[in-house]
Amino acid sequence: MTDGSAGRHRLGVGEETVEFTDRGSGEAVLLVHAGVFAAWFPTVADDPALSGFRLVVPVRAGYNSAAPAPRRHLTLGDHAQHCAAVLDSVGIGQAHVLAHSSGSLIGLQLAADRPDLVRSLVLVEPAAAPSLLPPEVAAGFGQVLEPVMAAAAAGDLGAAFDTFMRMVCAEDYRTVLLTALGPEGLQRAERDCGFFFRDEVPAVGEWSLPASEASRIAQPVLLVQGDASSPVVHGIVSMLAAMLPNAETMSVDGADHLLPLRDPVTLAGIAAVFATKHRIPANV
Repeated sequence: MTDGSAGRHRLGVGEETVEFTDRGSGEAVLLVHAGVFAAWFPTVADDPALSGFRLVVPVRAGYNSAAPAPRRHLTLGDHAQHCAAVLDSVGIGQAHVLAHSSGSLIGLQLAADRPDLVRSLVLVEPAAAPSLLPPEVAAGFGQVLEPVMAAAAAGDLGAAFDTFMRMVCAEDYRTVLLTALGPEGLQRAERDCGFFFRDEVPAVGEWSLPASEASRIAQPVLLVQGDASSPVVHGIVSMLAAMLPNAETMSVDGADHLLPLRDPVTLAGIAAVFATKHRIPANV
């Protein structure tokens, strides 16, 4: 179903509904947003560097407070299946993937499950899945998250949101979100974060990428990190670079986990250059 006035599509995938926009022409780029809230990529998608591409931008199930909440636990594999269904529904045979944080893990799962659909991947600051961390780091990260999860479980989403964003992103996150999304966008992000703490944090904890599966992800992968991000992120990028057979890394000066919102121009340019370097064959 399509809402013509807003250019937004709604697609039923099993029990869930995924909303997405599909605009532009040229080679397709699928933008898979991070967790906490959905609006990580609007300013990236609006950048002129991506104007020559067809941009497919889902709002993942669970991240639209106006739609019914998922009635079951969604794994990252489920989210990857939803992304595949979106591409299939609009007749896209292959796409480049630009993904951020937990969206990066979904992008990897999509590449593993449906390699036919994925031409290349730009993965920005992949999320701290325990399987990508040394055991002692994973345990420490879990302990740090405990007060965040406790606040969310108690219904204090404002405290959970604020603590998580300061810890994982940056102390000035509110200024960045206000600049990129405006006051209503910040309020919407705070309002829509419940699904992330309730469902996606456990899903990230459950997710793993066995070495045998990683070795079969042959698509070109660009792992992007901010040089101001934590050593945990840099460690994850290094581990994935070693696991994936066709991966390279890039560090962005002054960037952190807020890169899509803090510096969308740089990220859009990186994505455009990488997609152009790895064009989709004409017969796909």
